[in-house]
Amino acid sequence: MFIFSDNEQLKREVKKLIIDSGYTQKEIAEKMGVKPQQYTNIVNKENFSFKDVKRITDAAGYKMKIEFIKE
Repeated sequence: MFIFSDNEQLKREVKKLIIDSGYTQKEIAEKMGVKPQQYTNIVNKENFSFKDVKRITDAAGYKMKIEFIKE
């Protein structure tokens, strides 16, 4: 678990998740039904969306959990 601070942090966490899953980026792209270059474009775009994260985590065999914490 991490406390979200910005989009770059989210991208780093997703990349770590892929490494931990044991899949290559190419395998994740195939599971998502996209070409490896399209996968790279998704991960590197400035506004990484909820939908993008969900597609990647699903392909890696993970469920996504979102938790809100009152400050």
